[in-house]
Amino acid sequence: MTEQSLDHDTQPLPTPERIAAALAVRQVGADTPSDATLPLPPPPPKQHPIHRIPTAWVAVLAAGVLVAGVVLAVLVTRIGHEPAQAADAPQTFSSPHALVDYLERRGLPCSGYEAVSAPGKATERGRCTAGGQVVGVGVYPAHSDVEAQWSAEAGNPGPLFMALGENWTVDGPADWTKRVADALSAQYRAQP
Repeated sequence: MTEQSLDHDTQPLPTPERIAAALAVRQVGADTPSDATLPLPPPPPKQHPIHRIPTAWVAVLAAGVLVAGVVLAVLVTRIGHEPAQAADAPQTFSSPHALVDYLERRGLPCSGYEAVSAPGKATERGRCTAGGQVVGVGVYPAHSDVEAQWSAEAGNPGPLFMALGENWTVDGPADWTKRVADALSAQYRAQP
């Protein structure tokens, strides 16, 4: 034991300057933190579902825009390119045969035309076959005669389907006669 005490005695005793210097180093170390004592940075924010781009909605929106564009393109092209069937249609015809020929060129054929006697105020009358039924075609001097023809035929029992033009009438099957009226911008009248 005495040896230990001897070794212990050989170590120099700390001086007040050494103690003050050691305390000063510790205080400087306490004021300036090392990397181990720095707080960690906050984690990166998670992407909130509200801020995430919904791919399904983007796809639906893109498809909707595409469909709207196609519809708009079709409408724009049809506005200026609609067939002008009624605009260039003659308002009057010189004979029932001329009317039948005109309808044939418009895709409304009435086959087997033949002239018939002109009863009433008709200038000329004729008949042909459309849709498997007989069609009556008449040409008149004035529109008042066209109206008189409707009144005379409408008084008879049975169905009547008639297209009335400026100086002509066509009476036949309902669907075909309606298409004639549409093609010539004429009145369509029906008596069931």
